[in-house]
Amino acid sequence: MPRKPPDRASGPRSRVNEKIVRAIQDQIQRGELKVGDRLPPERQLAGLLNASRGSVREALRALELSGVIRSRHGEGNFVAAVPGFGPSMPLAQFVERQRVSLLDLFDARKTFEPQLAGVAAERISRDDMERLRTAVEAQEHDLQSRNFEAAFQADRLFHQVIAEATRNQTLINLHGFLSDLVGDGRREAIENDARRTQAAVDHRRIYQAIAKRDAPAAGAAMRQHVENVERIVMRALLGYKRAAALITAPLVGPKRTNAPRQARRKAASRAGARGVDFG
Repeated sequence: MPRKPPDRASGPRSRVNEKIVRAIQDQIQRGELKVGDRLPPERQLAGLLNASRGSVREALRALELSGVIRSRHGEGNFVAAVPGFGPSMPLAQFVERQRVSLLDLFDARKTFEPQLAGVAAERISRDDMERLRTAVEAQEHDLQSRNFEAAFQADRLFHQVIAEATRNQTLINLHGFLSDLVGDGRREAIENDARRTQAAVDHRRIYQAIAKRDAPAAGAAMRQHVENVERIVMRALLGYKRAAALITAPLVGPKRTNAPRQARRKAASRAGARGVDFG
């Protein structure tokens, strides 16, 4: 059994994500960004913070999960709430519930989808084989051109064709239900910069096994694929959990001392006037 690669969730990229979360949170709490304001585009934020767009995207996702910002398709990200006055459930608690739910979901996928791929390898028609090949090639092309929305659709189609190739309507219906549940995780895996090509590599292996009508190989390739996606999603979720501590923490200011409260307020005011350090 292959060993899992070391967990890098607490490495440099995670620290960059935390810096982005902190910078945006601090601007909102100081009033430089108000509820309803639109945040700079991802590309601009990446330049200001000297970070990758992937790190920016993950930080924004953490803020969105917390209710601090709201994403509007085609428009951008907008401030939805002042940190500390958002949803009643703390983000850390929400993320933990998501983690438990996803573990259950991936357990179900590892039980169901390898069997589905094995049955498909035995029953697939020529037409469905061509559809499967087209989906694999479309996803590879879309990932190369960084068209993640199209890649997501090609990814979903790939799994749908495998289900339809079983010629069993009950299996097709079960897969449709499961596919709706895993949609967010599938998108997360595709948009992850470090692993964005993994899904395409896995799909190519699954396709090759099905094309050879090798049911055991198809099932094994599908299980490995689900395990790879699970690892990607769980690492991302761990990054969100680390960011949660920052989102729910009070605004960073001067350390508490025995100095009079008025002096501490003046110090905080001077710190706020200097603005956010994007360097």
